[in-house]
Amino acid sequence: MSQSEIELTTKQKLNLETAQISWKELQLFFAKGNLLRVSEHKDLVEVAEKIASNQQDDVETLILSKEIAFATPQWVKKNCQPTTQLWAVVVAPYVLCQLATASRIS
Repeated sequence: MSQSEIELTTKQKLNLETAQISWKELQLFFAKGNLLRVSEHKDLVEVAEKIASNQQDDVETLILSKEIAFATPQWVKKNCQPTTQLWAVVVAPYVLCQLATASRIS
């Protein structure tokens, strides 16, 4: 099987697209209301996969348990400076982020 024939799972694709980024670079997404923060107790890529795969029941559970939520001004004030590093991955139209101190990245 050649490399071009290898099919990646959604989780593998998201893992490849996950990167560290500074808060300064994420501010625009916050201003547009497209920034979701993921609890440090959750795996960022697994949460992104649930959203990308439209796993509504799992996503609803994460929302109700406040494991994911839109970033609020209060959260930003408490956690973010211009140089703060976060892990981020895009699941259009959202950008999911998690403080880089969290170690739950696939």
